[in-house]
Amino acid sequence: MPIDSVDSSRGALVVDQTRTRQTERAGTPFRQALASGVNVLMSGAEVATSVVAGPVLAAAVHGARNDAVAAVGAGASDPGMAGMAPSGGGLSADATIAATAGNPDVASIQAMQRESQAFNLQLLTLQEDVQQENRRFSTVSNVLRARHDTAKAAIANVRS
Repeated sequence: MPIDSVDSSRGALVVDQTRTRQTERAGTPFRQALASGVNVLMSGAEVATSVVAGPVLAAAVHGARNDAVAAVGAGASDPGMAGMAPSGGGLSADATIAATAGNPDVASIQAMQRESQAFNLQLLTLQEDVQQENRRFSTVSNVLRARHDTAKAAIANVRS
């Protein structure tokens, strides 16, 4: 039996009869909604990884995405989740590293990643410099505007 209320003045529990459910059951079970959200989040991480870090890490994230969606959605029988189970096409991080260990392109990929990180750091520094310059400009502009408005008001007061 559910607890309907607690009467704190007397320290007693008031128990009521069980009632029928008044709200509808959710159309999508929470597990499926969570699995769908994990799939979207990990898809975004996969795209971001492929842009920033390259295809090797994107493959690792792809495998992790499939594993995570399968783990979260285990036991869910939604036809919309059919493509989200692991297909064996994704590689885990260890498998990706092992598959590329003897590949001479790995060194060039790592060099490109380091170069990309250096460029990203330079871009971040440039953005910070531009923001600082923008703050300086805004400050000077506000001071000059206040000075102009003060002079204008003084002239208006002299005329009247």
